[in-house]
Amino acid sequence: MNELNLLSASHVLTVLLSLASIVLLPKYFKKSAPRARSLFRYSIIFLLLVNQLMDFYREGLMSNNWKEGLPLHLCDFSTIAVILYFITKNREFFVFAFFFGIAGGGMSILTPDTVYGFPYIGYIQSQIGHTMILMGVSYAIIIDNQRPYMLDVLKALAYATILLLFTYFVNYLLGTNYWFLVEKPVGDNIMSLMRSEPFHIFDLYLVAIVLCYLMYLPYYFKDKAKIKI
Repeated sequence: MNELNLLSASHVLTVLLSLASIVLLPKYFKKSAPRARSLFRYSIIFLLLVNQLMDFYREGLMSNNWKEGLPLHLCDFSTIAVILYFITKNREFFVFAFFFGIAGGGMSILTPDTVYGFPYIGYIQSQIGHTMILMGVSYAIIIDNQRPYMLDVLKALAYATILLLFTYFVNYLLGTNYWFLVEKPVGDNIMSLMRSEPFHIFDLYLVAIVLCYLMYLPYYFKDKAKIKI
């Protein structure tokens, strides 16, 4: 089994296929009948749930430590937000999935948290699972005509703050390290540039604020251009 190489042909091709499917599949189904769109939506939900079950099996049951397999990572919350949005059509779930699903899921597609690359099952699962998160967001944008607004940035950060406190409390009770709140991940990553624990949490929060506003920026410029016209 080959170790993951971010510049390998297989990984680059996988990323390109993921990004293409995220954009092109919702555009294709936008012109389809309502029944076909429903089937597409339920397929996304099904694959998201399969990914969650596989995560629990691989990270919790296989390691004989169920505490590590709980759906408490940021991408897990984004998965839940996508599913709840599809079920309820409540745009508050879209807001969370847009800002943190794109940021977390997108980073995971580019730099998956696996030792081995294609065709390792964990790598394939990670790519499919995170692709489905972004596809759920693109479905909402392309088919349901959803979009974020300036106030939604503050809402997303408020939701993240509540979940951060909740996750910190869970880590304290279970002795886990979800969201890397207790201990920074090893290796070269953005957190390696931050201050030592626990002050890295404040640095991470500042990064989240910057990312959220950067993600809203294209809509800001789009709205400004419309006003000028």
